[in-house]
Amino acid sequence: MPFRLQELISYLNLESMKRKILLTVILSLPVLLFAQSPDDKLKQWAGQNPVEKLYLHCDREEYLAGQTIWFKAYQYAEFLPFDKSSNLFVELLNEKSDIVLRNTFPVVLAVSRGQLDIPDTLSTGKYILRAYTATMLNHDPGFVFKRLIAVTGKGQPSKQTVSAVPKIRMDFFPEGGNFVAGQPNTIAFKATTEEGIPIPVKGILKNEKGETIADFSSYHDGMGMIDISKAENSGYYVQLENDASGQKYELPKVIDKGVVFRLLTGDDGIHFEIFQPKNDPVFSAAYILGQMQHNVVFKQPLKEGVAALSGLIKTSNLSSGILHITVFNKDGKPLAERLSFIDNKEYVQSAQLVVDTINTNSRGKNHFTLSFTDTVKGNFSVAVTDAAFESHLQREQNIYSSLLLTSDLKGYVHNPAYYFSSNNDSVKYAIDLLMMTNGWRRFKWEQLMKDPLPVNQYKDAGYITLSGQVNLEGTKKPFADKDLLLYIVAADSSKNAQLVKTDANGRYSIDSLIFFGKASVLFSDIRGKKSRFVDIKPSGDSLSRSYQLPLVDKQEIVLFSKDEIAKREFQHKLNEEYTAFVKANGLVLSEVIIKSLKKSPLQELEDKYTSGAFSGDTRRTFDLMNTDDAMAYLNIFDFLQARVPGLVASRNDNGEWFVYYRQMASISSLGNQGMDIFLDEVLTDAATVAFLPPSQIAMVRVYSNFVGSTGGGAGGALAIYMKKDEDLFASIPAAGEVLRYNGYSIIKEFYSPDYKVPVKNNDKPDQRMTLLWKPDINIAGVNAKIPLIFYNTDRTKSFKVVVEGMTYDGKMLMLEKIITPAGKAF
Repeated sequence: MPFRLQELISYLNLESMKRKILLTVILSLPVLLFAQSPDDKLKQWAGQNPVEKLYLHCDREEYLAGQTIWFKAYQYAEFLPFDKSSNLFVELLNEKSDIVLRNTFPVVLAVSRGQLDIPDTLSTGKYILRAYTATMLNHDPGFVFKRLIAVTGKGQPSKQTVSAVPKIRMDFFPEGGNFVAGQPNTIAFKATTEEGIPIPVKGILKNEKGETIADFSSYHDGMGMIDISKAENSGYYVQLENDASGQKYELPKVIDKGVVFRLLTGDDGIHFEIFQPKNDPVFSAAYILGQMQHNVVFKQPLKEGVAALSGLIKTSNLSSGILHITVFNKDGKPLAERLSFIDNKEYVQSAQLVVDTINTNSRGKNHFTLSFTDTVKGNFSVAVTDAAFESHLQREQNIYSSLLLTSDLKGYVHNPAYYFSSNNDSVKYAIDLLMMTNGWRRFKWEQLMKDPLPVNQYKDAGYITLSGQVNLEGTKKPFADKDLLLYIVAADSSKNAQLVKTDANGRYSIDSLIFFGKASVLFSDIRGKKSRFVDIKPSGDSLSRSYQLPLVDKQEIVLFSKDEIAKREFQHKLNEEYTAFVKANGLVLSEVIIKSLKKSPLQELEDKYTSGAFSGDTRRTFDLMNTDDAMAYLNIFDFLQARVPGLVASRNDNGEWFVYYRQMASISSLGNQGMDIFLDEVLTDAATVAFLPPSQIAMVRVYSNFVGSTGGGAGGALAIYMKKDEDLFASIPAAGEVLRYNGYSIIKEFYSPDYKVPVKNNDKPDQRMTLLWKPDINIAGVNAKIPLIFYNTDRTKSFKVVVEGMTYDGKMLMLEKIITPAGKAF
């Protein structure tokens, strides 16, 4: 304040009551002076709540039960790759919204990749692939990524009852949100079946007196618009042609006062018209505000007090996507709003798919090249599939339509990829109809203007976070303010040790962990002789949390096909393919009972630890997992010399170890040839093994002759196996506790055969539907050329190639082509 309160009161020499009144007024001045405008409020919210989007590039859209859905995930916010989320949740839902599968993967530098293994028991039907991060749910969860997946498995697909004369639903949307009496109005409409499938219509608009006002017809996917030159303060309805029932579809009610806001997109920008009551401050437009992704992109003042306004919004400098335009009065109250789609093509990353060699012979080698011009830095993925098993030549959803369009529209959008198929006027007109008939409701201005702003319910966990309570064993006394060792052994036997300090209440928390599969975590006091045994009460981990998301919308589960005969033929083809797939992979053993002998503990140990040549016959095998036989010895060699006649382990004057097998030396012309020593099937030396505690060894295998030996196996070999995973933890004499955690889902590598190399089962029919999946194409260079090499199946005659991805500056690549034997691409 530019004055001091006490001086002002003294100067005015007011009475006591007047002073109190003045004090109240002055103290309220800052609130009035700093009241936030809608654009200020939006900027504040955008800072704490960016619009996070997600897109999954999948290898296909139709699958067989027992196959794998391969995907690459791209995160996007504010027109750039978004790297603030660390955990990606991917789910497969059935028509009842039951989660059939749920996997979790780490996100690194705004991308992730992984797979969902479809159970071979899954029934034929339609499923929803859903993906999200925790922070995406701070917005309406209806905006998470969803894609329709068709699975052919057991049983027949559920039959949808289709009436010969489908019941039609008509929805009406006054442009700008208001249907105002005495003003020119445009009413958009959308005609669908009860299931939400678009349907073309024609009809007549009538007033409540039954007088014909205009005729109309839909333009694209059941959408169209009706112009009313001057609306009467009465009711309106439409009747459709060829509707024997004569049903009346009522339009929204006409209101006495309001603002009409209309847009027309042109080459120079967006032309707008505003019709409003004259000299009515409540319904007098003061300015229009445009926002994209919660960021204000323009604020344009208007002349107040006039009945009609028009103007131009220049859009050439805007990013592409949905522009949300709102008309406000001088008090910041929203009067009307409209969506418009901006398509300046600045988001397009160009690339060429060059067919170098095409070979549709059985198991023929193919060579394509993905070619970029100029400098490109980004991340991309490629799928090559058998085009004969794709129900659509062009997908109905791609990276453009998902990140720029449907991720901002709530509800079902039919074939969104169409709106990016061409730059002609008919497509532009169709997408403008879509803007008028699909709701945008990431927020409502009225709610946003309320104080305080909504608090974010979810935060990013920072990869895997483990937390919980540590008490001294058998007590409620906290293990407070002490160092705690977390020793993590993942499913792939990778190890990671972390030291964390508990707080004053014995709580621990550690984040930024990355491990895959079922991991064992040892919690231990590490103070040596002062160590105490502890009890761990985990609070759960950041990956196991479940989230409440909306049920599947029945419109999203509808597979739409204009040609029902072709649809049935394609499903029959998939049914035959599933039968062949089951037989080839032995997935179903109907009414077969398999009996087998129970394996001994040693056999189970050998199955768990040995592989390849090491699993062959041995001279002796020692199970140290289930016995304490080696515990009394200083090292494993002392134990073996006592148990294996003829095995000698000695040290020379320099302290070097030498291990040989006398029985083999007696028949060898080379004399005492040393034994080869393998530690976990990797060649090592005797000195390394000599210092291993026998308590840490699971098994020793003694080979009198071993094909994997360096000297041809004449000297024999020792294979020593260290305990791992839970076996290792069981042997650790520590004051600790071992818990099991499920880490990230294990990421599998896509198998693409190389028929130049002889392999077993080469005579097995090759009927792959996905021939190549390359999810990790990272480019940072000039004129990059990426080779795409793959072998054909035994039957594929045309290839479908889809390339998608994103550069570091937010450009998107989308190539989708059918490659024919003649080398043509379309």
